[in-house]
Amino acid sequence: MYNLYLLYQLVKRDIRMSFAGSIFGTLWMFLNPLLMTGVFYLIFQYIVRARFPIDATEGASYTVYLLTGLAFWNGFSQSLIRGMNSITDNAYLLKKTTVPPYLFVLASTTTGFIYTFVSLGYALLLKDFPWSLTHLIPLIPVLIIEFCFVAGLTLLLGSLCVYVRDVSQIVSTFLSFVFYSLPIIYPVSYVPEPFKPFLLFNPLFYMLRNVQMALLKGYMDPKLFLISLMISFGFLVLGTLIYKLLKRGFYDVL
Repeated sequence: MYNLYLLYQLVKRDIRMSFAGSIFGTLWMFLNPLLMTGVFYLIFQYIVRARFPIDATEGASYTVYLLTGLAFWNGFSQSLIRGMNSITDNAYLLKKTTVPPYLFVLASTTTGFIYTFVSLGYALLLKDFPWSLTHLIPLIPVLIIEFCFVAGLTLLLGSLCVYVRDVSQIVSTFLSFVFYSLPIIYPVSYVPEPFKPFLLFNPLFYMLRNVQMALLKGYMDPKLFLISLMISFGFLVLGTLIYKLLKRGFYDVL
C-alpha cells in the first residue's frame, strides 16, 4: 500500500513538473489533446476530406478512425518516452531517497498513459463517433493490457538507458518509422499483401487493433485479445527480469 501511495504522489509530481512555469499549468494535460483532436478533425473532415469505404474504417468515418488511432499512438509514445527516461531524469532523487527506481518508471508511464484517456474522451465527443456503452465496456480490459505491455517495455528500456544513454535517442528516432508502419492513418485492408506479414510481428499492431475494434465496433476479437494478452504478459515478465538484473548497478553509473 505504501508503494501505491508513493506511485500516486510521483504521478502528481510528474504532471506538475511537466507543465511547471506555464500559465495554464496542468490544464495543458487536457488542452494539448483537445487542440490536437480539433486540428486533425478540421483538416481531415473539411480540408483534406480523405475518404475510404466505410467497411475499411470499421464502420466509422475516416476522421474518427484516424483520431482513434492517434489517441492510441499519443498515449503509447508519451508513456514510452517518459518512462524510459524516468530513471536517468530522476537520478538526483534516487541517490537521496529509498524510493525504488521502478516506481519512477511506472509513474512516468502512467502520466503518459493519461493522454490516451483524454484523447479518446475528446474523440468520443465527435458527432459522428459511433459510440455507446457497449463500445466502452470492452475498452477497459484492452487498455489494461496495453498498459501492462507499455509498463514492461519501459522497464526494459529504462533499465538499459541507465547504462547506454543512446537507447533513448535510438528509440525516439525509431518511433517515427513504427508510426507509419501501423494502420493509423490508413486502414489495415489497404496494406499491400507482401507487407501484411510484417504487421504480425509488430506487438503494437495487436494493441492498436484491439482499441479500434473496441471503440469502433463495440466488441473484442478473441484471437487479437488473446495474442495481446500473451504479448503483454511476456513483455511485463521480460521487463521485470531485466530491471532486477540491472538495478544492482544503477547507483554506480547514475
